[in-house]
Amino acid sequence: MQMKLKTKILFLTLVMPILVFGQKKFNGPPMFMDVNAIKMDLKKVNGEGQFTTQYSWMLTGSTSQIDEIFCYPQDQWYSNMLYQIFNPIAPDDDGFINQLGEKKIIPTPYTSPGKNIYSWEKRRYAPPAVYVDEIRQNQEYPWETDPNLKADMVAVWEDILPFWGFRTKVELYGFANQNHNNYLIWKATYKFTGETKTPIENPDENDFFPDQSVRLWWPLSFSFGPSKAGEYYSRGSFAFEGEDDLDSWFAGKLSLPNNDLRDSLKIAYYYDYKTPGVQKYKNGSFDDSGDPDKITGHLMAPQIPGFALLHAAKNSFDPSKDNTDQPYSMPHGTITGDLWGRRDPGLRDTYIGDDARGKFPLDPITEGFISAGTSQKGPMRFVTIGPYDLEKQGENCDSLCAVYALGVGSIDWNRADSVGKAWLAGEITDEEKNAAVLTGKDSLLQAFDRANWVWHRGFDIPDPPPSPDIAVTSDADRVIVKWSYPDPAYFLDPDAKVDDWAGWRVYRKTGANMVGAPGDKFSGAIWESIYETSDRNETEFIDYDVTRGVAYYYAVTAIDDGSQNTNGLFPGQALESSRYANRTSIPAVPFKKGLDVSDEVVVVPNPATVTAGALGFPGEENQIMFANLPYKCEIRIYTETGDFIYKADHIGNDQELWFQKTDDNQYVSPGIYILAVTRAENIEGKKLADQFTKFILVR
Repeated sequence: MQMKLKTKILFLTLVMPILVFGQKKFNGPPMFMDVNAIKMDLKKVNGEGQFTTQYSWMLTGSTSQIDEIFCYPQDQWYSNMLYQIFNPIAPDDDGFINQLGEKKIIPTPYTSPGKNIYSWEKRRYAPPAVYVDEIRQNQEYPWETDPNLKADMVAVWEDILPFWGFRTKVELYGFANQNHNNYLIWKATYKFTGETKTPIENPDENDFFPDQSVRLWWPLSFSFGPSKAGEYYSRGSFAFEGEDDLDSWFAGKLSLPNNDLRDSLKIAYYYDYKTPGVQKYKNGSFDDSGDPDKITGHLMAPQIPGFALLHAAKNSFDPSKDNTDQPYSMPHGTITGDLWGRRDPGLRDTYIGDDARGKFPLDPITEGFISAGTSQKGPMRFVTIGPYDLEKQGENCDSLCAVYALGVGSIDWNRADSVGKAWLAGEITDEEKNAAVLTGKDSLLQAFDRANWVWHRGFDIPDPPPSPDIAVTSDADRVIVKWSYPDPAYFLDPDAKVDDWAGWRVYRKTGANMVGAPGDKFSGAIWESIYETSDRNETEFIDYDVTRGVAYYYAVTAIDDGSQNTNGLFPGQALESSRYANRTSIPAVPFKKGLDVSDEVVVVPNPATVTAGALGFPGEENQIMFANLPYKCEIRIYTETGDFIYKADHIGNDQELWFQKTDDNQYVSPGIYILAVTRAENIEGKKLADQFTKFILVR
């Protein structure tokens, strides 16, 4: 193909403006896709590039266990996994004419760091406020809400890819509906504007590609690698760049209606494979596929993350314009070996699928690209669309319009437990264990079938109620859970505006806030429903089934009656708000309750020194304890002459600490003091007598 370059080069002199309506921001706060089982952080500080192309060893380096930004399911310990985005444009042999008039056959670098134009997040409802013992665990929501939003949330951004003169716009959609909670929809526009700088950088005519035509393919890779918990439990450390993971693809038949355009999807996926050099398990096996825990056998990495193309067309998101023969290819590559390890012209053909590896190779071991005993860091599976002929003529700029589903399939927690235990006990073979893990592809296909159905419905699906605000309080031999809606309109169905609310449901987890965390000590504790009510005015649950000193975590959901679910996957099904939205991450810990009497209060130690020592608490300077307190009381401290120096309202356990400071934050002097315990009550609210006790501070 020959470039159609005008004799007189025209430059795009009118810069596309920054979109500033709503709350779209150039340097906006981080965005969090967290309305369902997936949690994906969108932070420009993570990674090189912006959101459209996010690649970096900073995401997979020495602190990869905490830096990875994609988690599934988000309530499991270190369920975060390798996640990087690559967008290496692949032009034909004629290449581009860049803004300097140079012919660029293979643009360098192969991926673009991007330059952010703006970011913007919108939700149907603001995230619920979550308090534990009066401490708020989440910040005020900084973005905007729209009760008429089709999805539960959408994150939108635009980036400039300067090496190729493209502006990208991505809309990322998430859903709280329990039937759609393991995928996101990525709607992307790649527009050939010729820009190489953002408007905020004040570009001039030398910062634009000239008018021209180009033929290109667009490879896209979401590089996944499950999971950090699996790496840790199977090898005792966190791995780098998914070095024990493989990538592949499969074609899956669609079962849901989608305008009869596509009858199947080609799905790219990743899965946990063997780690070279792993220590032998007690059953004699060296096969750690699925990352079995060495003690229990539980499979810690059963996730099958992946992505699939739902739509591809030039200049159109009209479903009827979908090029159903796309994708062109689904080639395999590696981050270290290809993306960063090559700069030869043949790399373009690898991204397109026109090299010896082929357009649709299976996993690299099956295809013989690597041997089963070797490690290959950074698996990449591309979904490549094209070729497309695009023009930039003045302000008329062609674009590619593509829609992808990205998500995770997996066997459930119980099956991961039973299969792993059976394997560790020698009851099933390595092959049977691994085959069980790969059945997670079935749920990945189901997720993407549903995503395709949602895309063809314009993102309009039946909506569950919003999650309520929640406040949890540690108390004497109990935990108090309260919840509420900030607005009565929350009881109305978001679409029909009909009151279809039906109930509240309380969930609890013990031990650690994340399932499978070491703090659970292999107890198998998971989130469980412990209470339900159909009384909307009943917004408090007191959990008496607790043990002192044990950590408890809670979540509260709302359920509708299904009457407005007339056109969902399961008409009439009751829909439940997301349990992930308001689950607590700070523990509530019940304690020994205060006494039912108020005449046994003692000061410990008495006498006490003004600093730690023989008469004080070793290592705790100035600490004094008032012990045997009633459940509720007012504590006041006076000097021997009656001067007031300190006051505290006490409730709950039988002790209170004082660090010898006045209400004005000044340390007290040695002397005789009086402790007054007044306004005392027991846990039932019965009034108790006042008590006055002398104590001595010495040096």
